[in-house]
Amino acid sequence: METKILWQYDSTFEQTGGGSSGEDKELILDNMLEFAHSIARPTTKIVMDFPTEAVGKHFPGYMRYNRALMTVEILERVKQAEQDGFDAAFPGVCYGEFYLQEARQAVKIPVVGPAESAMIMAQLVGARFGVVTLATEDIFAQGPVYGHNAVEQNLRLLGWEHRAISRPVRPLTAPLGPLLIEAYKGRPERLIEVFEAKALQCVRDGADVVICGCMPYGTALSKAGYNEVAGTGVPVITPLPAMIKMAESLVDLQRSVGMAKSEAVVSPYRSTPDEVLEDLAVRGIGIPQVRQSGQSVANAYTPAGSRRAMTV
Repeated sequence: METKILWQYDSTFEQTGGGSSGEDKELILDNMLEFAHSIARPTTKIVMDFPTEAVGKHFPGYMRYNRALMTVEILERVKQAEQDGFDAAFPGVCYGEFYLQEARQAVKIPVVGPAESAMIMAQLVGARFGVVTLATEDIFAQGPVYGHNAVEQNLRLLGWEHRAISRPVRPLTAPLGPLLIEAYKGRPERLIEVFEAKALQCVRDGADVVICGCMPYGTALSKAGYNEVAGTGVPVITPLPAMIKMAESLVDLQRSVGMAKSEAVVSPYRSTPDEVLEDLAVRGIGIPQVRQSGQSVANAYTPAGSRRAMTV
């Protein structure tokens, strides 16, 4: 049976890869989709969509005000995908996982995020993990950075501090855009070197699993076949494979044994009551222009080599 997953980006095509050229942006996205195809089952189709309404020219991913405005559009698109028959959703690409909790309350289909999925996998294959991710304000004080350490905040929200090393988040401080492009062009050595320097710090501090806390960079490492820290026996977990397999498993369990999200009164994932949704609709609250039937597929990112509705 086919499984359809919405991969809802939380940045625009133009913001992909920072200041890289349009050709390089396509290189990044096409490689990520190709890798997703190699991981997903043949019967799984993933549709990538971009925000268009609640996003500005810049992408200050760690700024809460910016994210608050973006949240409405992300949730609207996830809700429309459910109505269009999608079986699961990824609400955002950033490892900060800024829209996951709200999206789970918005729909009944499984909703999966990169950080939670990667940390679950890390705890299945090891005892203590560390995260190597992009620099944020309180772990790297130089350069144009934004906001608080969202990765550590998410770790505390999930209650997994005891499964992580002390100082669990380590910053990648090199100019990663050029390294990412090099890696996707078949030259991953410099990206691996930069990542591994930080990963070895985690290992020295007790990690027996290391997570790459970034979707594009983690995918580049996985595509290069990098899955262990410098011959230490310490596995490297990247978010995209973890997300895909988590989503497929949740869809399978929902279909086979009826396992779904909690609807308990005390659950943070309890679905928003119908009367609340109806009242919001009557008042015109939301972004109705992104709630068009079939919009996810109609506006999906099209890989450079095919230029057709993007399915993986």
